[in-house]
Amino acid sequence: MYKRTVTKNNTKNVYIPAQQVQKPTINKGISAGSIRKNLASAQRSLNAQRPIVITQTTTISTNSSWTNAIQIDRNPAWVAPQAGESYVWGRNDSNGPAAVVARRFTLNRDLDEIDNATLFLSVDNFAIVLINGRAVVIDNPQNNVSFFSSGRTFDIVRFLRRGRNDIVIAGFNFPSNANRSVNNPAGILARIQIDLEPLSSRKQRNKRNNK
Repeated sequence: MYKRTVTKNNTKNVYIPAQQVQKPTINKGISAGSIRKNLASAQRSLNAQRPIVITQTTTISTNSSWTNAIQIDRNPAWVAPQAGESYVWGRNDSNGPAAVVARRFTLNRDLDEIDNATLFLSVDNFAIVLINGRAVVIDNPQNNVSFFSSGRTFDIVRFLRRGRNDIVIAGFNFPSNANRSVNNPAGILARIQIDLEPLSSRKQRNKRNNK
């Protein structure tokens, strides 16, 4: 195989062994099919995870206990995590362009016994969040490497149910074929807070309902 090269004074053919000539690597980025596959895989992996049992006011935050989650360093521009929580990315590909993490919890109360339930989400660059298979967040991709969300809060009461609950988060870097790096960071921070009705209030409510 020959490669034509041009010098200042002449043009010449230079022989290059075929085994040294490689086709460029093309990363096609993240496809919708691959994300569906990863979401389904995370959902199945939750079956092996011991759920958090919620019997009183509880906070569930991202850390290494989540399915496929690995703790990562916080970029200085990101909102600071609270005690006991951390930014995470996918353990299966810790520097990959996308990550899917998940957590299971069990709610031993009916929804009418929940005073408040919220999801706080900070992500670089954007995310999809499912609770019990229903979409809570579907971000539009941002055409900006520096874009990230410094934190948003969502009411999630209507997404919960008595018994088993699953949250699955897919985080994406930008561009979609760009690995996570120091110069192009990516990370997920999530916090679910569920405030249950105090036992005294529940007893009073039941007493009124039984009259």
